[in-house]
Amino acid sequence: MLLINEQINSNLESKLEIEMSWSTPNTVSRVHIVFEVVGKGKVILELVRHLSPITFSNMIKILPFSGRLHFLGHNIGYVETGLNVGAEKQKSVFKRGDLGFMISNGSICVVLQDIKGIHMNHLGHCVEDPLLLESIESGEIIFIKRSPHEK
Repeated sequence: MLLINEQINSNLESKLEIEMSWSTPNTVSRVHIVFEVVGKGKVILELVRHLSPITFSNMIKILPFSGRLHFLGHNIGYVETGLNVGAEKQKSVFKRGDLGFMISNGSICVVLQDIKGIHMNHLGHCVEDPLLLESIESGEIIFIKRSPHEK
């Protein structure tokens, strides 16, 4: 009987894992935003409230905004926001496509390569591959706004 229960539980767990999705827009806790470069394309990003709730709320309040894209080596592309937010649930290990908020200069950052050692507030991730950001030169103007599919 115990073996049967374990099999049923493992099947339920695997079904739950399959149904879970990072990308569910139009919810209170997940908001899609767009990084757009006029004439070159756009990347859709997802901000997730529970990762850094204060940073998330402040970021949503200032949308839309624009700024120049800068790079930190070939690892991070970032745009200064002008926000002054403190450290909140910081991480120092990020994977390609993760979003962070660098408190030292108030920037929203897109991780282009896996990195360790840079402390940032984790904000979310890219819904699409951030390949477009790698092909843009430093200094290009980026427009950041809510996805048009958001309410």
